Amino acid sequence: MQASHYNNSTDSQRAFELATGSLKDQVVLITGATGGLGTSLSIACARAGAIVVLVSRNQKKLEKLYDLLIESGANKPVLIPVQQDKSGPDDYGKVVDYLDTEFGRLDAVIHCSADLGSPTTQLHIEHAEWVRVMNVNLTSARLLSLYCMPLLMKSPLGSMVFTLDHKPDAFWGAYGVSKQALRSLMHMLADETDSKKGTDKQPLLAINGYDPGPIRTPLRRKAYPGELEGETELPQTRLGPLLSLLARADRSITGAALAY
Repeated sequence: MQASHYNNSTDSQRAFELATGSLKDQVVLITGATGGLGTSLSIACARAGAIVVLVSRNQKKLEKLYDLLIESGANKPVLIPVQQDKSGPDDYGKVVDYLDTEFGRLDAVIHCSADLGSPTTQLHIEHAEWVRVMNVNLTSARLLSLYCMPLLMKSPLGSMVFTLDHKPDAFWGAYGVSKQALRSLMHMLADETDSKKGTDKQPLLAINGYDPGPIRTPLRRKAYPGELEGETELPQTRLGPLLSLLARADRSITGAALAY
């Protein structure tokens, strides 16, 4: 299912929830796990029984989220601090080698990491900031995806979801460019794997994107400092379409860019 821009999510996708135990013992890796959307997603997956692999640049925030999930009675999560602004191929290779050795499987990867940078004109972006934002938002997602794909293809429900944000206009700086490129990367990976089918003739690995729209997160507050808190919805209210893609509620969907 290809999308020229965005496919609006259906009512059933918006209302989708993970039933208790529906992800029992599945290994779900979430980058940007300590961010607004990543934290809500981590909690939802843990409640559904998943072994959640929490990836973030901030060790203290990872430990806080770890404690929250343990207190909720969830499976023991895995903490993996990764400096996505600096890490290279070897670092991501080691992450996947660890998962293969420890669990022998990987069922889903959700890319939630994001660095806003400075909302400004292209003329005024410092090169160091450009490199950092591109590394966090795009390069790290590409490298982790490539290393994870062989392991994901061993899962009967292999799924990869990129968090999208359509910001092609003026003043969105490196962030806007990185998000446009991330969407292209998602489509390319989906096209390049579309011919690989499971025993049910459905895509062996589903690769999709999801734009939750305006939600109440630290990144949103940085981009819109004058916005009142009540003007945007909490991240957990926009999880439905993302969860439906993660769980492959419709096994035929790959290469789709959904928006809430």
